[in-house]
Amino acid sequence: MSLRTGVSAARNEVEQSPQDLTAQEGELITINCSYSVGINALHWLQQHPGGGIVSLFMLSSGKKKHGRLIATINIQEKHSSLHITASHPRDSAIYICAVRHSAPQAPGART
Repeated sequence: MSLRTGVSAARNEVEQSPQDLTAQEGELITINCSYSVGINALHWLQQHPGGGIVSLFMLSSGKKKHGRLIATINIQEKHSSLHITASHPRDSAIYICAVRHSAPQAPGART
């Protein structure tokens, strides 16, 4: 089974590793995402060949689990990981780490 990773951000503000990965069925897979900007949230997305993009997780702190998938984020270290336990051929897909920026507010601006 093979997995590819992608990044959704401009100006190299997000780095994902590994870029390509081949795993054996049953292995633990870890995909890492580091970012250099302040964010409000980080999204882990999945796209199967020929399919649409599916949201797996939206994180702003801590850890979330859904079935065999676990996503963690450390805001202070600007790092997130997606873990796939007991990998299966149906996990073959492109995995994307996308960030939502926390834009600084202009002086005197009101929300």
